[in-house]
Amino acid sequence: MVSMRGSITNLREVTITTLFILLSISLIFIPISNYLANDINPEFSVTQENSIPDYWPTDGWRYSTPEEQGLDNDTLNAMLDVIEEEDYPIHSVLVIRNGYAVFEVYPHEYYTASHLKLLHSVSKSFTSTLIGIAIEQGLIGGVNETVLSFFPEYVIANPDSRKDNMTIEDLLTMTAGLEWYEQGVPYEYGSGNSQMEMMASPDSVQYILDRPMSHTPGEHWAYSAGASILLGAIVQQVANQTTEEFAEEFLFEPLGFGSSDWLTVSGGWCNAPSGLRLTTRDIAKLGFLYLNNGTWNGTQILPSVFVSNATRPIEIQNLFGSVFDYGWHWWIRADLGIYYAWGRHGQKIMVAPEHNLVVAFTAGIPDDGYDPEFDLFRDYILPSIVGSSDDTILFTLGILSVSGIGVIAIIVLFRYKRMKMS
Repeated sequence: MVSMRGSITNLREVTITTLFILLSISLIFIPISNYLANDINPEFSVTQENSIPDYWPTDGWRYSTPEEQGLDNDTLNAMLDVIEEEDYPIHSVLVIRNGYAVFEVYPHEYYTASHLKLLHSVSKSFTSTLIGIAIEQGLIGGVNETVLSFFPEYVIANPDSRKDNMTIEDLLTMTAGLEWYEQGVPYEYGSGNSQMEMMASPDSVQYILDRPMSHTPGEHWAYSAGASILLGAIVQQVANQTTEEFAEEFLFEPLGFGSSDWLTVSGGWCNAPSGLRLTTRDIAKLGFLYLNNGTWNGTQILPSVFVSNATRPIEIQNLFGSVFDYGWHWWIRADLGIYYAWGRHGQKIMVAPEHNLVVAFTAGIPDDGYDPEFDLFRDYILPSIVGSSDDTILFTLGILSVSGIGVIAIIVLFRYKRMKMS
């Protein structure tokens, strides 16, 4: 039998160890719970309070080492190693930090810096930008203007008061309410895909305006190339020049774009949703324009409020009860802290306001293939930012500490059990 002094000593050890465990848990639980809360329910803001850039890349991007802009070159090169080792069909990666090109690669010989890449649905983000420019110039009164008011010459089938009330904002948010079957339907003629039927019609705008209404505008989200066609057509109607000519004069030339090409659809209208061809360096400039709240070299190209609205989620819930990760022809990934333009086969412009970062990808990813670009951004580009891994380190240390506490707790319980048995 142990002595009274020994029992008191053992009890003191148990008490001190227990208090240590409780204190450690309290110190670790709070930051870990905050980390997990932010990871599960991230708050995303596109407010960018960055200073005026050192220069404007109108005449081309200036180059800098990654280290000079707070990035780790080894981490970025590790991304290139993965692209090559896994043989990902990525054609270009361009990373812009603080306005400087810090990483630019073209893994496949054919796709060079001068290659005009078909952007597919990244074109939609350029189209919405043209609407913002037209608003800035006073050609359009605002996003609450009704769509049909821009097409008085058209005799429209399936008249409906809901169609009369459809606005530019409804087109920007893909909530026009028109009957439209595109997402999830093969892009093949005869498949029932509304975009393909539109392309085969004599006049794309007529086809879209003739569609019956299936929902009240602003209440139901449906991915629609038709909405983008109408936006591009509205620009043409108010500017008295083609959509491509307007883009050239008021967006491409001010930002210093090189060559470009924008295809047309039936009726002679601009293929606003998917027909634009540009270089990787030039599409990154659109991201830089948005990163700087619509200003370029002292000129407000499009309203800052337009940028803010375009890059935040619309207030409509999806099937899971969460807000849609879609703005005004821009997508949002709150978990990555980005908004982005997204085109078929892996064309992307990613903007991370918190890090003063723009990333452009072009690729040839098959429709049924794995798209690695978000994973590359998360696993290499973000971690390359010096200091960006603080939360991850904290989380890892927390896990290790909790594991250590668990071991200590087992030892304490074991000793306490032995004390009782003695």
